[in-house]
Amino acid sequence: MPFNREDTSQLLDELPEALLIVALQGEILFVNQALESLTGYSANELTGCDVSKLLPTPERRRVQVIEWFSRWASAPDPDQLRYLNLELVTRHGDVRLVSVRVSRHETQDEARFIVVLRDVTSQHETMAALRHAQLVTNRILAIGEDAVLSVNEQQNITYWNLRAEELFGYTAAEIIGQPLSSLLPAEIASEHLVLARQFAMGEVPSKMMGERGEIYGVHKDGHKLSLEASITKTTIDGQVILSAQIRDIAGRKQREQALAESEARFRALFEHAMEAMALLAPDGQVLEINAAARAMLPAYTPGRSVWQLDWWHDTADPYRAAADVTAQAAIDEARRNLKQAVERCAQGEVIRTRTTLGAGRELDFSLIPVPGADDELRYIIAEGRDITVHH
Repeated sequence: MPFNREDTSQLLDELPEALLIVALQGEILFVNQALESLTGYSANELTGCDVSKLLPTPERRRVQVIEWFSRWASAPDPDQLRYLNLELVTRHGDVRLVSVRVSRHETQDEARFIVVLRDVTSQHETMAALRHAQLVTNRILAIGEDAVLSVNEQQNITYWNLRAEELFGYTAAEIIGQPLSSLLPAEIASEHLVLARQFAMGEVPSKMMGERGEIYGVHKDGHKLSLEASITKTTIDGQVILSAQIRDIAGRKQREQALAESEARFRALFEHAMEAMALLAPDGQVLEINAAARAMLPAYTPGRSVWQLDWWHDTADPYRAAADVTAQAAIDEARRNLKQAVERCAQGEVIRTRTTLGAGRELDFSLIPVPGADDELRYIIAEGRDITVHH
C-alpha cells in the first residue's frame, strides 16, 4: 500500500537525525523529534520562525545562512561540505557545532530546503585537542636538543626535525623520501637494515641503539659522526614507523678523554710525589693517600679520619710509643689539634704548621681547602714533608 501524507510526516518525524524543512525565505516549516532533542525547542516553538533563530549568521561570515542553503542545495559537494559546519544555538543558549546537508525539494506550489543537521561538537573538540597536541609535539621535536627522524617500512625518511638538519647538514626538503642508508657509513648500512627490520618485527617497543658498540653516521660533507641513539616503533594505518632520537656525542667523548687524561696526570703526580699527600673529604675522612704517605704509616685502613691514622707511632716499634702513658697523652693532644685544624680548613683557612711524629720525626704539614665550581668546599689536600734533622 503506498505511503500517504500522514505516513510520510511520521517517517520524517522519527528519523534518527535532526531534520528541518525550511522555506526559501528562511521560514521553518517542519522540525522532527531529533531536532527537538538537539535544540531543546518544541516543534510549536520553532514552526513559523526564521531559521536564523537556530542558525544565526556567524560574525566571521557575511553571507546569511539561507544563502548558504541556496548555494549548497544547487551544487552539493560532499567533500566541501565536510569542512563547512555551522553553529546552532539551543533553547538554553548553548552553542553546538553542526554539520549541514541541504537539498532543494520542488513541488508545483513552491520550493523548500530539506536540511539535515548532525551534532559534531564533541568530534570537533577532539580533533582540536589532537591538532593542539600534534602542534605542541611538533614544536617540541623541532626545537629539542636531540635530532629526530622517522623512517617507513621501506627505510625511507619521512620525518626530519631542525636538530637533525644541524647534525647531518641536510635540510628536510633534501632528505625526506631518501633512504636512511644515505646517513650511514657504507660498511654498516646493510647490517643496520637487517637490525632495523628485526626490531620492527619484534615485540620490544623501544631500545637503545649501539648495544654492540658505538654507532656512527655520515654528515652531508662526508665526515663521520659519533652518535648515541634510541629507537621507537609505532604502527600507523597498519604500517610500522621507526623513529630515532639521535645525539652527537663527539663533544662528550672529547670531554671524557680530557677528563681521563687529567685523571692520569693527577695520578702520576699524586703517586710519585716525594711529599706525603692525602686527599680528604670536607669532614676530614681520608679518600686517598699516596705512596709517600703510606710509607710513613705502620698500617693504613681506608675510611678513617686523618687524625685517626697512626702518624704518631714509632715505625720501628709501633706499640712501644703507644704503651707509654706520656707518649699516648701527646698523641691524643696531637690528634685533637689536627682535628681542629681540619675544621678550620673546612671554613676556608689554609693551615701550615710543624708536627712531631713518632721516633722524633719533624713534619712540615699543611692543609689546603679545594672548592668546587659552586665555591663550596669539595676537598682538602693534606701535605706533609719530613724535615727531621739527623745528627
